[in-house]
Amino acid sequence: MIAEPDSSANVQSASTVLVDDGPLSAHELYQLTLYKWRYSLEAYGFDQEEVKELMFLKWLHASRRVMP
Repeated sequence: MIAEPDSSANVQSASTVLVDDGPLSAHELYQLTLYKWRYSLEAYGFDQEEVKELMFLKWLHASRRVMP
């Protein structure tokens, strides 16, 4: 989920969402979330290289390798 710059939306990590007998597996939900993030970044005008860097930074943060 990419929030509007002025919004105060609470974003929940895909890794913390539990799927109970849904039509998608946890892996499919994770892949769909990554696709949504990439699509949203591209829709906001980021070029391919910027999207790659932002997705990498998101992965670093989500994997707790880098803390804010």
